[in-house]
Amino acid sequence: MKSKIYNSYEEINKDLRILKVEKDLAYHKLVKEVEETKESLQLKNIIGDTPKRILSILGLFAGPLKSLALTMLFKKIFK
Repeated sequence: MKSKIYNSYEEINKDLRILKVEKDLAYHKLVKEVEETKESLQLKNIIGDTPKRILSILGLFAGPLKSLALTMLFKKIFK
């Protein structure tokens, strides 16, 4: 790394302010990425709308067909 030569304290303070802003920006970006990762790993986001779709399809069946479809579904899931 090349050393920088400063001619005044104002130049030092200016670079320190720039570095602080860059550090704060990087920190906030990291926090946002961590929050997005947490949110994406929540169970509701992993499985999505699959349970809703299954229930809506099962809602189309009536009586014995519905119980048969549910039985087959549970056997498939808990195999």
